[in-house]
Amino acid sequence: MNITTIIELENHEVEDLANAKMVFSQEHLHNNIIETCVECFKKEGSNKILKIEDTMQKVFENIKQKGIIPKQVVDFSFIMPSCERVIHKNDNKNDVPQKVIISFMS
Repeated sequence: MNITTIIELENHEVEDLANAKMVFSQEHLHNNIIETCVECFKKEGSNKILKIEDTMQKVFENIKQKGIIPKQVVDFSFIMPSCERVIHKNDNKNDVPQKVIISFMS
């Protein structure tokens, strides 16, 4: 029997675990629709760009060291924040998706 565990992290939690900031890109799909997603990470205190896969591996290992993920788990998957949203005429705020999902089987 396999058990799947899902860990939901806020963006700031991932950034703290990775010691890097998320860099978002936005693409206009239509006049009123924008897709926002994580393009890469930027290392804290420098301009070094980090690949998403490498950074999420670091996050996974940091969570594992804290004992949240069992030591025998080596494979995992993740979903980065991404969303399509409709822009309303009076909508000035810059909504950024706020959840990262990590899952693994044990």
